[in-house]
Amino acid sequence: MTETFATLRELAAQDAPELLDTPLPPDHRYQVVTTTVAEVTAQIVATLRTGFAGVAAADFPLLVVGWGRCRVGSTAVTNLFGMAGAASYYQPVKTIGRFVLTGGQGAPWKPPVGEPVAFAKEMAGPYVPFEDLFNPAQCLIEAGWPVEKLHLMVLDREPRASMDSWMAKWEGKIGRERVAENFYLSTLNYARMRSFAAREGLATTHFPYECSKRPEETVSRLFARIGISDLYDPAMLTGWGQAGDLNSEQSKIHNPVEPEPYIVPGLHGSGDEYRYRAREITCLTAEELAVADSPEVRSAYQASVGACTTELDLPEPLRAEIFG
Repeated sequence: MTETFATLRELAAQDAPELLDTPLPPDHRYQVVTTTVAEVTAQIVATLRTGFAGVAAADFPLLVVGWGRCRVGSTAVTNLFGMAGAASYYQPVKTIGRFVLTGGQGAPWKPPVGEPVAFAKEMAGPYVPFEDLFNPAQCLIEAGWPVEKLHLMVLDREPRASMDSWMAKWEGKIGRERVAENFYLSTLNYARMRSFAAREGLATTHFPYECSKRPEETVSRLFARIGISDLYDPAMLTGWGQAGDLNSEQSKIHNPVEPEPYIVPGLHGSGDEYRYRAREITCLTAEELAVADSPEVRSAYQASVGACTTELDLPEPLRAEIFG
């Protein structure tokens, strides 16, 4: 366990204000300078504000911000909103932060004026602590996006499956210890994001990956909860074809240009439908399984499950089928 991780873990668990000003040392690939969460956030906000300049509050669309740890089915959800006809974006806020971390600035994001609904995937992790701990909703609000035009969609997944996917994807990039540390920090950020949403009066809905076991029931409830029932059509759950492939010209997702270290060909596969795929746990050691099974990680996931059950008014038989 690194000294930086130990400090960040303690401060994140307490949601301590000092967390934002704790120095984050560079790894000289995904982050080239020592910085802090507060410093990178301020630069993201400044860049976003440039893109939002001149847009009246009434002209911002309703933006659903999909947030959670990486590897919780977020790309499939982004495709889902795209197939529903929403303007769907791949990490426009986080990408600006990645440019800042690698010594650049990033391009301003222009709100899709004229679109009634937009979706932005903004995931926690996996490479450096800033990604684990940043708050995309805070960035958007401070840059001028009206809070009443935002809806936080908290994404989650059974922790063993999520962490196993992290290890499979990123062990070769950052090593096993950093994968485990960043997974844990990203999980601690769930409580911080929930607290922020409550303080700001930010509408929030929880939607764990396991909801995709019964998408016909859960997605319709999700869209009703957000207030976009008019976009829901059962036909959008299947038959995506090339539109479900991020690498296709027919993709429904707006992909940003990312700084070179963060470009990972083949990171996301294609999909033809919104459907649950079980994962066999094969990548984790006993010590890493203990991280996934730790009280902090399990309780964060159970909070997502409990909130989803209440917010979507899932009847007990459906809840038992989805979550066990």
